[in-house]
Amino acid sequence: MIFGLSNVSMINNTVNKKYFKAAAFVAGCFFFFSCENDLNQIRDLQKTKLSVDEVRGVTSYLSQGGKIKAKLTSPFMLRYYDTLPRVEFPNTMHVDFFNDSTKIESYLDAKKAWYYENQNRVVLTDSVVVIRIDGDTLKTKELYWEQNLHKLFTKSDVEIRQKNKTIFGKGFESDEQLKNFSIDTTTGILLVGASKFAGN
Repeated sequence: MIFGLSNVSMINNTVNKKYFKAAAFVAGCFFFFSCENDLNQIRDLQKTKLSVDEVRGVTSYLSQGGKIKAKLTSPFMLRYYDTLPRVEFPNTMHVDFFNDSTKIESYLDAKKAWYYENQNRVVLTDSVVVIRIDGDTLKTKELYWEQNLHKLFTKSDVEIRQKNKTIFGKGFESDEQLKNFSIDTTTGILLVGASKFAGN
């Protein structure tokens, strides 16, 4: 009986040792793969961090011929360094446009914007509003600002509020000060103080 128990004990010890080695091997594998995954994640995070700059409290100026033409402000900016260099303004953007006397002639606001450096183009989306100091106001959901051409344009629906009327249309082009603008298709005109809507 004692011999038999001894053999059983030895067999159990041998089996336990095998299981222990197997468990240790498996645990080691898991640890190795876990560490490898962690390292890969760290590398990915490092790459991500290296390719994006975060800036808070942004103020930038656009000048031409030694004169300031526009001032851009935003609470937060992301600059991406990849195949398409760009700057994102995810939390609103405001721009003041100046005349030759450095007085504000118009300004624009948007909830989101992207600046594509190679094209010198700003794409504004989500509640875009451009206001001229004399009172003309443009509202649209998307607007392109070509900085080299000093031009604003869109293919989206637009609403232009003036002192005596509001013009509705689709497609729009203008200078930065809203001095001269054209609408591709006018869909309606609402006169101030009139109940009648003149639509095409």
